[in-house]
Amino acid sequence: MKSSITKRIGSLAVIVAGLLAAVLAPAGGNTASWRWFGLFLIVLGVYFLLGQKTTDEQRTAEAEQRAESPPLRWYQSPILWVPVIVAVVAILSLLV
Repeated sequence: MKSSITKRIGSLAVIVAGLLAAVLAPAGGNTASWRWFGLFLIVLGVYFLLGQKTTDEQRTAEAEQRAESPPLRWYQSPILWVPVIVAVVAILSLLV
């Protein structure tokens, strides 16, 4: 269980590092390469985050939690908003 949490935190750290590299590119002549590198890190972090397997214990704990809480509406889903925010930040960082 601890290793899966570590992998998730590591994936999120890669995504944050990618956002920082894409948005806060150092001033100078070639900032486009830093932005592309940041976009690469974001995509890599999302790939590793989505590619993680869950154990039976995690599935049962999530099922119990789902039974207690009401379902999210489609517009509240992070599955919808995280890629939208990443795409908007990536496009803005490439245009600016």
